[in-house]
Amino acid sequence: MKVGLLDSTLREGEQSPNVSFTIDQKIKIVNALDKFGIEYIEIGHPAVSPNIKKSISIISKLETKAEKVIHSRALKSDIDDALLFDTKWIGIFFGTSDISLKYKFGIKHKAALNRIKYAINYAKDNNLKIRFTAEDATRTKLSFLIEVAQIAEQAGADRFSIADTVGVLTPDKTSALVKEITNAISIPVHIHCHNDLGMATANSIIALKSGAKVADVSINGLGERSGIASLAEVAMILKLHFNVVNTWDLSALIRLSDELALISGIPNRLNQPIVGKYAFTHKAGLHTRAVIKNPNSYEGYEPEIINQNREILIDEFTGKEAIADRLNKLKIDYSHLELNKITNDIKKGNNSKPLTDIELLNFV
Repeated sequence: MKVGLLDSTLREGEQSPNVSFTIDQKIKIVNALDKFGIEYIEIGHPAVSPNIKKSISIISKLETKAEKVIHSRALKSDIDDALLFDTKWIGIFFGTSDISLKYKFGIKHKAALNRIKYAINYAKDNNLKIRFTAEDATRTKLSFLIEVAQIAEQAGADRFSIADTVGVLTPDKTSALVKEITNAISIPVHIHCHNDLGMATANSIIALKSGAKVADVSINGLGERSGIASLAEVAMILKLHFNVVNTWDLSALIRLSDELALISGIPNRLNQPIVGKYAFTHKAGLHTRAVIKNPNSYEGYEPEIINQNREILIDEFTGKEAIADRLNKLKIDYSHLELNKITNDIKKGNNSKPLTDIELLNFV
C-alpha cells in the first residue's frame, strides 16, 4: 500500500489549549519531522496572527524533503497571504455541512459552491498546488459532499480532503464514505480525523485502506479538544500491518514524542500506546515468566524498532523468574533456596511501588 502522512502539529497541534510554540521550537519540530521522513508538513495559517505569519515566513524557507502546506480559508486575502511565501502547496478549507453553512456563513448550497470554485480557481491561476478540505465533511449530506468534491476537482484542486471535524466517524462509516468519494472523483483523497470518540487512529487507518492516499496526524495526537490521529500510532500500524513502503524512521518516534511533550507542556500518559513509558512494561508473574523466555509472548512487536525499553517490574505480583532475571543482570549469586525466600519476603511485603535495584539488594 502506497500512502503518506501529513503532520499538522504546527497548525492543529498549536490549537490545543495552552499550547504556543516559539519560532525556534517550530523549526526544531519541522527538522525532526523531516528527519523522520514525513511526506507533508502543515506549517500554519498566516491570517491567524502576526507571530504565526512570521514563523511561516521563516519555516517556508527551510530546505526539507517534506512538502510544506499553508492553511487558508476560501478567501482571496488568505490566498494572497500564502503567495507571499516560498511554498508550493496551499490547503484551502471551507465548511460544507448545513450547520456550517447556516451558522458560520449564512449562505445556501449554491453560494457555497461558488465560493469554493472561486477560491480554487484563484489559487490555481497563481500556480499553487491545492488541497481542498471540506470542513465538517462527515456531517455534510453525501450528495452535496460529492458535488463539492467534483466542483473542487473541476476548479483545479489537486487533492480533496475529508475532515471529520467533530470526530463523529466510526470505522465502518469512514470506509463507506471514503469509497463514495474516491469513486466520485479522480484526484487523490486525504482524511483528517478528530479524536472526540477515541476513534481517530482507527478511522485514519480504515480510510487509507479504503482508498485515501494521505492521513493527517500530529505528534502525540495534539489538536483541538481531544486532538487528532497520533503520528506514532498511525505510522506503526501502517508499517506493521500494511507493509507501507516509505522512508519513515520509526526509531525517531520516541524522541519526537518526548520533545513535543516537553515543548507543549502536555505530557503523554504513562500507558500511551507505543511512546508511553509503560508500553513495554510487564508486571504479573505469569506474564514476566513468559516474556523472559520469549518476549513475543506478550509483545506484538519488538521495542527496539522504536528505541523503546522493555522493563520487568518486581513487587507483590512478581514471580521467581523475574527476580532471578534481575539478580542475574546485577551479577548477584544466589541459591534456589535463597531465591524462594527472597520471592516470599517480597510477596509478604506491602509493596505498592515496584522495587528498585537497591531495594531488591536489601532483600538479598
